[in-house]
Amino acid sequence: MGHKHSRDEVIAAAVDVALADGLAGLTYRRVADRLGISDRMVVYYLPSKTDLVNATVGELSLRLQALLARAFGDSRKSPDELLADAWPVLAETAEADRVFGLFLELVGLAASRVEPFDSLATSIMTAWADWLADRVKESTPEARRRQALGVMARVDGLLLVRHTLGARAADDAARALGLRR
Repeated sequence: MGHKHSRDEVIAAAVDVALADGLAGLTYRRVADRLGISDRMVVYYLPSKTDLVNATVGELSLRLQALLARAFGDSRKSPDELLADAWPVLAETAEADRVFGLFLELVGLAASRVEPFDSLATSIMTAWADWLADRVKESTPEARRRQALGVMARVDGLLLVRHTLGARAADDAARALGLRR
């Protein structure tokens, strides 16, 4: 009998497929081909397409969280300081480009109200807002949350420009926001 793959190995292969082919290209067949197994083995671990997408996006959100932690740090700062510290990390990391490309695809599918992407995008954005609010230097939780949402809007806007119009356009936009010289 051949090598038995674990659920974690199947999810890792699904992440690789998503990074290579996008969320729209995430299929049982492509995951199985990556592992050299039958697609029924993938179904064994992830019985529905929703399970496959949820597990893949869950793993990708952990990667996104690690990128954001590196970009924003742990100390409380003003929104402008957070953005100034984060943008170079997010704009100059190949991994960030790949992960945020999938994040933008997820948000696009969510904007069309396609499930499970709609629910996933809402939960990821909510978690990011909560996480970022803890890093904003403001007096009240409500003010920290508002400021965190503002930082998110600017980061996501810059990333959208980067992914649609290119790095030069994003650099120009970052300069207009006072982030690059």
